[in-house]
Amino acid sequence: MNESKIALTERLRREGRWDAATKFKDDALRDFRAKGMKRDEAADAAWEAMEKAFPPIASVASTTDIRAEEPVNTLVQGLSEIPASWPPLPANASLQVEISWVTANRLLVRDATGVDLSRALGPAPSYAALSWLETSFLFPSKFADISVKATATQDDEREMVRREKMAIEEIRSLLAEMLEDGDI
Repeated sequence: MNESKIALTERLRREGRWDAATKFKDDALRDFRAKGMKRDEAADAAWEAMEKAFPPIASVASTTDIRAEEPVNTLVQGLSEIPASWPPLPANASLQVEISWVTANRLLVRDATGVDLSRALGPAPSYAALSWLETSFLFPSKFADISVKATATQDDEREMVRREKMAIEEIRSLLAEMLEDGDI
């Protein structure tokens, strides 16, 4: 395999093809097992078959500006009409950044016919963020699940910073006491 299983899974999810790819992999696994392959060999072969059957989508894998190409077909009208004031977008950014952008902008960009990206607080961090925006409208419960998972890590990091700040304050307090007592 060219991609690790994790990288392949993340890419297919970003591209919105994970469900179809999983079905393909499961069918391939059953076929390989029916042909007499051992479980581990069949699983590896199914992953490889899925990777070959679902190569990266050129427009998502590319970091070129899609505005120079044909408009992207989306199920949400206006999603491919990227404001001229936005810089060229990379294919993807960190999941937390993408989900945060969607969460902050999804109500602002919604209009009667679809979306108007010019009403966003700022440019999308990536094309994948626009895909997440589409997902948020078409599959709100799926987006909610992803949003919770993406922000859970963020909350853990905030808690770690808070604990570190408390520890630093405790050390300062101890040092201040030692200075007062003349121990330093």
